Amino acid sequence: MKARVLPFLLLSAILSIGSCKKKDTTPKEVLPAATMEGKNTFGALVNGQVWVPKGRPHTFQPSYQIVYDPGYKGGSFDIRVFRKKSSEFFEHFYIYMLNVNQTGVYTLGDPQIGTVRYESEGCFYEREDKVEGYLEITKLDMQNGIIAGKFEFTLTKTDCDTIRVTEGRFDKKLF
Repeated sequence: MKARVLPFLLLSAILSIGSCKKKDTTPKEVLPAATMEGKNTFGALVNGQVWVPKGRPHTFQPSYQIVYDPGYKGGSFDIRVFRKKSSEFFEHFYIYMLNVNQTGVYTLGDPQIGTVRYESEGCFYEREDKVEGYLEITKLDMQNGIIAGKFEFTLTKTDCDTIRVTEGRFDKKLF
């Protein structure tokens, strides 16, 4: 009886060792924490996938930039972010908003006041395409040069996939 059990146990052990999968050690992208300390972070979920800036589109252009001018049109706010998808292709989006002069919620979708431009996978969403969403400035500290906030929006364009951006956050040192 013992002679029959031993081959069975050896075969079971060999099969179980052979079926072990290699552990994926690739680091997973995660959203940065939603902070308000000038930590120079940006992230969002784009159609449920983590989207953080990566790579540089040009030698002199950073992958993440915020421009805020309190003196232009009641306070102009501009986020520009890029992410390298392949050696020759970048995804990017810009969030534009005017009349940003205090903390609060600002509505995206009116191209004269605030909108989003986005490009990915050959689709380019421009100011004229449908944008629904908001930008919330949670900190605007000009004395310490910090701007932080949250955003969510949906982009819709004929012949392109709908883009849903959720859990967006940014925290930037302005100077």
